Amino acid sequence: MKTRREFIWQTAFVGAGAVIGGCASVGATKAPALAGDFAVGALLHLGCNMWGDWTYDGHYPASAEEEAKMFPNPKLRKNGSYRTPVCDYLAADEKVWRGQTEFMRAEGLNMVIIDIGEAYAYPSRPELWVNGAWDAAKMRKELARLRGLGLEPIPKLNFSAGHDIWLKQYHYMTSTRKYYKVVADLIRDVCEVFDGPRYFHLGFDEEVPIAVKGRALAVMRQGDLWWHDLRFCVNEVERNGARAIVWHDKICGGKEEFLRNMPRSVVQMPWYYGKDFSETNLSWRPEFEKSKTWDIQKNLVAGMAVIVAAGYDVMPCTSNWSSDEATDAMLAYARKAVPAAQLKGVLTAPWRRTVPGQDRYTREAIRQLAVAKRKYFR
Repeated sequence: MKTRREFIWQTAFVGAGAVIGGCASVGATKAPALAGDFAVGALLHLGCNMWGDWTYDGHYPASAEEEAKMFPNPKLRKNGSYRTPVCDYLAADEKVWRGQTEFMRAEGLNMVIIDIGEAYAYPSRPELWVNGAWDAAKMRKELARLRGLGLEPIPKLNFSAGHDIWLKQYHYMTSTRKYYKVVADLIRDVCEVFDGPRYFHLGFDEEVPIAVKGRALAVMRQGDLWWHDLRFCVNEVERNGARAIVWHDKICGGKEEFLRNMPRSVVQMPWYYGKDFSETNLSWRPEFEKSKTWDIQKNLVAGMAVIVAAGYDVMPCTSNWSSDEATDAMLAYARKAVPAAQLKGVLTAPWRRTVPGQDRYTREAIRQLAVAKRKYFR
């Protein structure tokens, strides 16, 4: 089985349209009047330890000395695979980072969601630092530069147990008292250095058996525990004055469970990187709710429409990972199907590392979003 970034390009999930599992369509016939704070942005990565494992050739380092030998300064694989050992240094290229954000400004985007992970030297948690992590002074300087470009910086810390290897040893302490203390500290540290961000992306995607089966030691929450930890993180974000954003994956495993438990205050980021928004594919498939494989993701677009019909605020997220036509299709859907009051923005997630060899894919994703935005949201 493949992970989401590997699997999505092969699938033609589901579409958008009329009635889903008893939920009425919320179609619109013309472009909504966009609010002044409507987000048009991209997800970029400073940290990259969200897709690896603390193992190398199946072996976990028994000491700091052994770890230093195993990870002296590992280079990223040429093919850009995410299934690499984690880096003990900050891998993002600052020249590429600056070029991409300046390109966003030139293309008319106004928000950058920053996947932080190991990139920040958290004041409260020096044990999580890696070589080259930005301290508070450097982070504040960069955030000021972004704001000067007209880009609103939004932090993202992914607390999904499938993407939190950047937490190092605390990944293996998930849902313990120590874990909750660390999570609260990190959210506070980030909100402080971002000077009170409007939004805070918590991730919480792909925490299902098939996504963690390749790990040397798999960690995954289920049932009430998953919801408990989500609510804990949301509460910490709100305590620090921000509004939480999460990926919408969870609805694919249970529509009623999702609608019963997901806080209405949380902005949903429905993601779909294909282009099939046909009405035929919009019908909710209850059988996928019980699936233990990655096939539950076939309810992605149907889930998006259910969320909109239920009244959640959304920021749909597209990508050029699998198709150069996906962005146009997603924004056409958002214009038609999402009421203006619920549509808080549109995003693209190229899922490329911030390194020279992958820069062109990220820039192309940014360009595609800018073109589609001008087409559908003037």
